Amino acid sequence: MSLFSAGEWQQYQRHIQLEQVGIEGQFRLKNATVLVVGAGGLGCPVVMYLGAAGVGKITIIDGDSVSQSNLHRQVLYAFSDIGKPKASVASDRVKQNNPFISVSDITTHLSAANIDELIAKVDIVLDCTDNFATRLLLNEACLAHRKPWVYASVLGLEGQLALFMPSSACFRCVFPDLPTDIADCNSAGVLSTLPGLVGLLQANTCLEYLLNPQQENLSRLHLFSGKNNQIRSISLQQNPQCDACAPSDRGAAKQAELNTSTSDDEVNIHEAEKSLLALGPQVFVQQLLAVRNLKGSSDSAVRKHAVLLDVRSTDEHRGFNIGGQCLPLSDDFTDVFHAKHAERTKSIFIYCQSGKRSYEAAALLQAKGYGRVYSLEGGLGELLRHPKLVEKLQEG
Repeated sequence: MSLFSAGEWQQYQRHIQLEQVGIEGQFRLKNATVLVVGAGGLGCPVVMYLGAAGVGKITIIDGDSVSQSNLHRQVLYAFSDIGKPKASVASDRVKQNNPFISVSDITTHLSAANIDELIAKVDIVLDCTDNFATRLLLNEACLAHRKPWVYASVLGLEGQLALFMPSSACFRCVFPDLPTDIADCNSAGVLSTLPGLVGLLQANTCLEYLLNPQQENLSRLHLFSGKNNQIRSISLQQNPQCDACAPSDRGAAKQAELNTSTSDDEVNIHEAEKSLLALGPQVFVQQLLAVRNLKGSSDSAVRKHAVLLDVRSTDEHRGFNIGGQCLPLSDDFTDVFHAKHAERTKSIFIYCQSGKRSYEAAALLQAKGYGRVYSLEGGLGELLRHPKLVEKLQEG
C-alpha cells in the first residue's frame, strides 16, 4: 500500500522532490494536526499555505464574520462573502485547493471553555488573533499541555513573530507587563501586504517545526519592518521569575496528569519520534512497504535497500514471524549486524514481541551511525491486533 494516493502524489510532487522534505517529511505533514486561532489577516495566508502544503488536519476557529473593511488585507475572502462566518469560508477555500486533507471550522471564539479540548488534540497552535487576552489564554494552555505555538502580530508597517516551545521562554517571559491601551488594526490601520508577509513567515515556521520537530529551536523574537523589508531577531531568555512558566511543584504535578500515551489507532510520526523513530504498527508497515516499492520490486533490490530484522530468538522466529532476517539481540549484536550490512544508508525495520528489544536494538544501531532505523512500537503483540496490516505485509 502506498503512503499517498495517486492524487496526493501529484499534489505534493514539488515538495517530495525537495531534499529537506522528501517522502518522510511529506508523510509527517500528512499526519500532522494544527489549530489555527483566527481567520483574519494572518489566518488567511496561514491556512491557505498549510493546506496547500498538505498538513493533514487543520482546525480553524474564529467567531467573526467577513466585513468589507477586512477585504483589503484578508484576500482569501470575496465581496460576496461579506456577512458569512470567516472560519467556514476559509475552510471551504482551503478544501477547494486541496481536497486530500481534513479541514474543520469552529464559528465561535476561543475561550477557557473550549481551549483545553482543542489544544490537547493538536501538534502545534498558530495564534492569528489581534488581542492579548487570547494570547494569554493560549500561552497558559500550551504550557499546561506541553504544546508549541507560533505567535504573530501586525500593526501599521510592523510585525512580530516567535515560536514558543514548552521548554523555552514563554509569551509572559517576553511580555511580563501587558499593555492596556495598545491600538489594533481596527483603530490604527495596517498596510494590506503586512499580514500576508508575516502570515507566510508564521506558516513557514509551522512547517519547519512539523518537518523537523527534533531540531534545536532557538527561542527568538523576529521583528519585521514593512517600511524597509528588514527582519531583525532578538534572542529570548526564560525568566526564572515568570508567573506562567517558572518551575514549581504545582506545575510539575499538573504536567504529570497530562502525560498520556498516544493511541495506536491514530499514529502520528511527529508524536512517536524521539531520539530514534519508534513507529506504531500502521506507520511501520506503511514505511516498510514504501521503501520496498520505491527501491524496486525484485527480492534483490529489497535486500539491498531495506532490512527487515527480527531480534527475537531463533525459536520465536521459527514459531511465527512477519519475514526478514532473524538476528537475536546479544552482546555482539552490532558487530554481527555490521558484518552483514556495512552500508549505513539502508532503511532498517526492527521488530520483536513487545517492542522492548527492538527499541534497544535500534538505539544500538543508531549509536553506530545507522541513520534510518525504525522500531515497531508494541511489537508483534500490537501488530497482530491489526490483521489487515499483517495481510499488507504478506502481500507486499
